[in-house]
Amino acid sequence: MTCPLCHNSRFAALGVKDRHEIIRCLDCGIRYVRNMPTEAELAAYYAAYHGNLKNVRNAARKVRRWRRRLWLLRRLARGPAFLEIGCNTGFAVEAARRLGFHATGFDLSTEAIACAQATFAGCSFQHGTAETAAASGKRYDAVLCSEVIEHLTTLDGFANALGDLVAPGGLLYLTTPDTEHFMTPRDLLGWKEICPPHHLIYFNRAQILRFLQDAGFRVVLFLPVWHKANIRVIARRVA
Repeated sequence: MTCPLCHNSRFAALGVKDRHEIIRCLDCGIRYVRNMPTEAELAAYYAAYHGNLKNVRNAARKVRRWRRRLWLLRRLARGPAFLEIGCNTGFAVEAARRLGFHATGFDLSTEAIACAQATFAGCSFQHGTAETAAASGKRYDAVLCSEVIEHLTTLDGFANALGDLVAPGGLLYLTTPDTEHFMTPRDLLGWKEICPPHHLIYFNRAQILRFLQDAGFRVVLFLPVWHKANIRVIARRVA
């Protein structure tokens, strides 16, 4: 398998975690699972995964937290159309609505979408992926992808979908675990975020910057994150 980011085929083996071999690209340095799960394997895995519905009882607190996180995005956005890819049960989508966005969420889990629709009636929720959303032809002034990119098996289709979804001059807010954060343990394979088949591709800031530039975005800022090993970045779609 070639590197999902730079498409080169030179790699170094890092070890095995949960029966999956983790490797590092010798060209761009990104870490990823060598033999990615098939679509059928992932579908079976997520069909049995019910963690997305836990803590729904804490919805009010989670919405408030996302409202604080999305405040800057609302200030920078040039219009009100908002989309979250991987919205789970809709906390961030509802927070965006309360900030004045016209808010939509997509998620692969029909269970999560049903819960979101029942909990946040003022928002729009649909079942699907970034590619599904892009196929509609609609463009958005602000798109949120929080803790999504590390779940993918490939990056090209996702990058193309983001390019189609974010309007020229629009914003993308992306978050993912950070392999080079000061809080990331030196024993990388012992890190809880290295958890295949749940997480499959592992980024640092330089690799996220490369992904965004290749996808047609210019970074506005990397947001500081002190309490956890995480990347949070806002980027603008190049017109």
